[in-house]
Parts: sequence; C-alpha cells; structure tokens
Amino acid sequence: MHRRLPTQNRTGWASNQLNEVSELFVAHCRLVTRPVLDIGAAFGLASLAAIEAGATVYANDLDPAHLAQIPPAENLILLPGRFPHDLHFPENSLDAVHASNIFHFLTGPQLARGLKSIAHWLAPGGKLFVQAATPWQKPFEAFIPVFESRRAAGVEWPGWIEKTADYSTHRKLGQIPSSIHLLDDKTLLTAAETAGLTVEESTLYRRRDLPRSLFHDGRECTSLLAKK
Repeated sequence: MHRRLPTQNRTGWASNQLNEVSELFVAHCRLVTRPVLDIGAAFGLASLAAIEAGATVYANDLDPAHLAQIPPAENLILLPGRFPHDLHFPENSLDAVHASNIFHFLTGPQLARGLKSIAHWLAPGGKLFVQAATPWQKPFEAFIPVFESRRAAGVEWPGWIEKTADYSTHRKLGQIPSSIHLLDDKTLLTAAETAGLTVEESTLYRRRDLPRSLFHDGRECTSLLAKK
C-alpha cells in the first residue's frame, strides 16, 4: 500500500514507493563501480534500493533524525548536512547522484552552486537523476500566471516564491517551508548545462505516486537526466 510519511523538518513527505526517476537511478546503480550519492535521502528508500542493486551509497539528509531511521546496511554511509554547502567529495569520485524532491527547496544560487558541485563530483559518464515540483500543481494555481510571465520575460529563476502563503492556502501548507522554488524543464535544463553537464532528458510529467490533491494538468512534476 502506498503511504506518504511527513518529514520531521517540514520539507514535504517521503513516499514508501520509488518514483519513476528513482527507479532509473536504482537501475543505473547496477552498472556503477564508484560510490553514488542520494541527496535528501529521508528515510532511505532509494538509498537501500541502490545498495541492493550493488552500489556503495552516501545517504545525505538535512535532518540526522531521518537518517537515524534507515536500517544499517553494508555499503551505506550516512551524511547529515545541508546540500550543497555541507557536502564535499573529490573530483570524479561518484558514478551517480540522485536528488528526488530536493531541488525545489533550494534558492536559485544554491541550485546553481549545487549543480556545479555535482558536475565536479561526477566521474566522466556519471549521471544525475532529478525529480522536482513545478508551478503546475493545484495548490499553486494562483502562481501560474506569475511564473509564466516571469519566464516569458527571461527571469533566471521564475519559480521562486518568497512566501508560499501568498499563493497557496493548501490545508497542509505548514508541512513545507515558508519559501519554495517551483521548477520547470527549461529552467532545470539551462541550469544543468550552465554547470557543465550534458542533459539527456528534461521533461514535465505527473509522477505516479502524486497525491490527487496536487493534480492540475499533467505537468505537476519535472525530471532531469544528465551526465558528465
């Protein structure tokens, strides 16, 4: 049965099922020889699946209490800290980076710095797997015209919302931060290419585990697959 567990630091919910992007990450882990990084691992769903696929996994999360709930496993290294500021890896040392439902909690400058760091950490041929929220979600309908106007005007980070309560009255608004950065395929593609990554795919879609209360028009999520 599909369940969503609220995070303990008001950064949304963690699913007990892998989404489509996370499944691609796990499949890639069957091919790696170097460690991989799971950013925002929460309670370890993708991290443990990646270990089962044969990878050594660095599981990162902002809240150490989340990581403490991951069952101990061989080839699992817990890394509490804030991405990107608290994470440091040697150049060319990782074969994959997974970031599901994380990038929309970063400011534009944080996202740019994070992508540049990922490009530095990935070995040649290493891959990045991203899933993030877009403005086309039911709770943020009032923000859509603002976002589209900003994007048409060439604003670098058109999806940044300083105060989520200005645009949404969702009953569970208290479970997300007071500011949020709703992303789209074009913004992610540009940011990844600027960081020096080669984008293989950047799309808008509705992930299969998305709550119906967020449904809008099928563009509720965005994914990015990129490589070094």
